[in-house]
Amino acid sequence: MDFLGPVVQIILFFWAPVSQQIGYLKHLNNNVETLKKETEELQDKRHQIRADVDDAISVGKTRVRLVENWLVDVTNIEAQVDDLRTEFEQPRTCLNGCCTNHFSRYKLGKRVVKKLKDVENLKTKGVFDKVAESPRRPRVLEMQTSLPRVQQSTAEETMEEIWQCLHDEENGLIGVYGMGGIGKTTLMKAVNNRFIVTNDFNVVIWVTVSKDLNLGLIQEKIGKKLDITFCDNEDMAEKRDRLFTRLQNVRYLLILDDLWEAFRLDQVGIPKPDKQSRCKIVITTRSIEVCNAMVADKFIKVGALTPEEAWNLFCERCGDVVMSSEIRPVAEKVAEECSGLPLAIKTVGRAMHGKDKKEIWENALRALKGSSPEVPGMERQVFLPLKLSYDYLENEEIKSCFLYCSLFLEDYEIPIDELVRCWAVEEGFIENVNDLEEASNKGHDILETIKDACLLEEWFEGDEDVRMHDLLRDLAIWITSPSSSIEGSKFLVKAGEGLVQPPEENMWRGVVRISLMRNKIKHLDITPDCPNLISLFLNENDQLRTIHSNFFELMPKLQILDLSDTGIESLPMSLLQLVNLRVLILRYCMHLVEVLPLGKLKELQILDLSNSRLRNFPQGIASLVKLKRLDISWTSFTAVPFTVIYGLPSLEEVSMCCLKENVDGATFGEAVNMKRLRSLRISLSNLNGFISHDMFHRWFSGLTSFHVMVNIAIYPPFSDKQISICECDKFPCGIEGLIKHAFSLDFYRSKGLTSLSKFQGDLKSLRHLQVMDCSGVECIIDWREVGDDAFQCLQFLELLDLPNLEKVFDGGAPPPLNTSLQNLLSIRVRNCEKLRSLFSSSMVEQLHQLKELDISYCFQMKEIIEGDKLPHNSFPKLRILKLDALLDLESICSQRFMFISLEEMEVISCPKLKKLSLFSSSIHEIKGKIEGKREWWEGLEWEDENARSLCSTIYKEAS
Repeated sequence: MDFLGPVVQIILFFWAPVSQQIGYLKHLNNNVETLKKETEELQDKRHQIRADVDDAISVGKTRVRLVENWLVDVTNIEAQVDDLRTEFEQPRTCLNGCCTNHFSRYKLGKRVVKKLKDVENLKTKGVFDKVAESPRRPRVLEMQTSLPRVQQSTAEETMEEIWQCLHDEENGLIGVYGMGGIGKTTLMKAVNNRFIVTNDFNVVIWVTVSKDLNLGLIQEKIGKKLDITFCDNEDMAEKRDRLFTRLQNVRYLLILDDLWEAFRLDQVGIPKPDKQSRCKIVITTRSIEVCNAMVADKFIKVGALTPEEAWNLFCERCGDVVMSSEIRPVAEKVAEECSGLPLAIKTVGRAMHGKDKKEIWENALRALKGSSPEVPGMERQVFLPLKLSYDYLENEEIKSCFLYCSLFLEDYEIPIDELVRCWAVEEGFIENVNDLEEASNKGHDILETIKDACLLEEWFEGDEDVRMHDLLRDLAIWITSPSSSIEGSKFLVKAGEGLVQPPEENMWRGVVRISLMRNKIKHLDITPDCPNLISLFLNENDQLRTIHSNFFELMPKLQILDLSDTGIESLPMSLLQLVNLRVLILRYCMHLVEVLPLGKLKELQILDLSNSRLRNFPQGIASLVKLKRLDISWTSFTAVPFTVIYGLPSLEEVSMCCLKENVDGATFGEAVNMKRLRSLRISLSNLNGFISHDMFHRWFSGLTSFHVMVNIAIYPPFSDKQISICECDKFPCGIEGLIKHAFSLDFYRSKGLTSLSKFQGDLKSLRHLQVMDCSGVECIIDWREVGDDAFQCLQFLELLDLPNLEKVFDGGAPPPLNTSLQNLLSIRVRNCEKLRSLFSSSMVEQLHQLKELDISYCFQMKEIIEGDKLPHNSFPKLRILKLDALLDLESICSQRFMFISLEEMEVISCPKLKKLSLFSSSIHEIKGKIEGKREWWEGLEWEDENARSLCSTIYKEAS
């Protein structure tokens, strides 16, 4: 039946006019060739028009919609023509390949003719008066924002700072950072919307990046904003080049919101902003490290709301119900628990809106205080977003360090050194280190990582404490709660909750760490079953007196036990069953007079007995061969077996300050046996017998931290390497070799000291020098007796109560190009009766870093600077000048000069001083106080009247 096929084809063929149908077959080859040529001409026209469009858009114009549609149609028809040509090149047969399939060729020929007409039509339409047009206003997409109706000066100040930075040519890339939920995105949306009514930028581009960085997606979002249509087959490099070309010719603002990790701008195709382009990039991130890695020119931290702002926002979200006299006191406490975090305030406020029963509010307060996500929305809208920052910490080591901070009290200022020691030494979180010093260094690095993620914060820059935001602490407690489904160690945290009884025994089981610090527990009369417990903090329970004899019996894994600041009178025998105990802290146990023999605690690495009333040194210490840190300072031991201490093979840190009987210098030479020792704090009764030995100096130079106090009970620490000497009438041979290692050096009531010049070695490492109540001192430094670059690292100089001091610096000035004193930041001089001037004019050039000068009660001082040859621009960085009770002071310097950086000044009881050396052009505002009699004030000579007017705001007439 196969022969019927051609017959049917012939019949169908003759249904249409014969000549036209024959033409579809007869001219198929010619028509395909014509279609090819016409399409190529159409492609040439498309390339030309697209180039014209790109050129127009590169100068800020917008593509005409008609042109955009035409380009899309051309792209589509090119694909259709390719399909027809492919079909034409494939042979079609019938009768098992015996003859050509004329019906298929007929249909193809017909489609080719139709497509040829479509191509010719598109060529005709491809003539445009213009391909692009100028935008009517800056291309800014208005963002929906939830800025509160109530005023928030904190947010407004931050937004204004961002706005000013965007108009400062020095700032190309601005980093806005802060913890999750603090309001970074909300602020930037408001900033974005301000540009709707300005012509500052040709285009404002908003890209939400989020946690999973996808550079290709960033390209797509930027391209969409720039009306760039990327083809599916374009790779990242091609997209990068097109974006770079476009952005180079547009003044743009690019906002990259919620950036979690840094990337190279040139990878995406973003030109680096500079003064010429006047373009800007703003990133918002939870990590200051991302700002650093992106090489931001300006860092802006978004902080929490003030209590007043937080309350106003909370009231806005809750409604009038919080104004009820019954509910308001509880509502204020609920608002406080949100700790100024806008996300939490809004979530809790929304949950409590319209709730008019006090019981509901008190239940919400209980839940918030207990770090429980019972308040509707807290888990999903607050804890889970905050947990992203935690999840993004790079490893379990850092995560454990963050969670550990929740064991401290709410709003507790955690000393950095204590925290790092806990991580590194006590808890053992930090691995792959060889000693305590390496562990401490790595701990500080981890701390910076957590701070950079805005999960811990300093009260102020350079602070020695860190604080955990209340809600972040709640997050950590939620993560580690036994009821949480999140995998990991479980904690029981009841710190500072006013407990008078320990928690129920069933709450102890299964947890790894327990914090009951700072409560009012009086007795631990339970025997809790804690098979997994590693750390137990009972410190600051000052009413705790007794611990059940079997209390520690079921804690086989306990490693850290802190009983400091408790009122315990004895330790239970079950303590000796803690064979895995690594840390025992009994600091400030003022009622504890005896300690059990500790020889069975073979794993003990840290033992702190400081500030206790212990009478007898614990037995068994010699058996603690793993002990790394020992502190027995301020104890009442009747005798200390120093030989036992010097023989501990693993000891790395030891503190033996202010003992009932201080260490004798003659025996301290045995300390060289402590080969692993790196940190030493010790009180010596004398300097005799050991410091002249070369072996001792080699050992001492290997210490990374020390504070040696001679004949003095206690002296405030200033640095990691400090020597404080009191009542030393004669300095022994070899003292120079000891002192040269110090960063901080203090002399107090030492009659044997006449000058610092006598100490050879030039004290090149010294940073802080204090000389106090040393009646033999007549000069501090004689430049003729010291070598080059003496005191080159000195930053702080304090000279107090030196009755015979006549010259601070004698012998002229250091030689030219000498670096002596070039890092000196602060000079403080008090009660030096014979001092007539502080330094010569030839020395001023050495003091270009000086920031603070404080002189008081030097009754014979005539002038601060002696001589009249001051260098140009003297004291360029001096910010604080204090002059008090200088009864004979006539001038600061006889030569005319001015303080160009002065911010704070105090002049009190200087009746003969006639001139303050101030110009109004050098200061815009000044704080402090000027105090003296009215006639003295009115007799002052001024460089200009504006300076007088400026200083009059801080003048007070002496009574």
